[in-house]
Amino acid sequence: MKFILFIYFTTKRMKTNLRSILLYVVRFFELLISGAAGGALGSNL
Repeated sequence: MKFILFIYFTTKRMKTNLRSILLYVVRFFELLISGAAGGALGSNL
């Protein structure tokens, strides 16, 4: 029983960790795209 709980908690922790990593990557790409678009618009204007 303890072993099952241990596995459950570790997978739960990994899921939250994975979600935060995915959010971080998405945020990074958003910044990259918006920065590139802003730079291109700024240079054109």
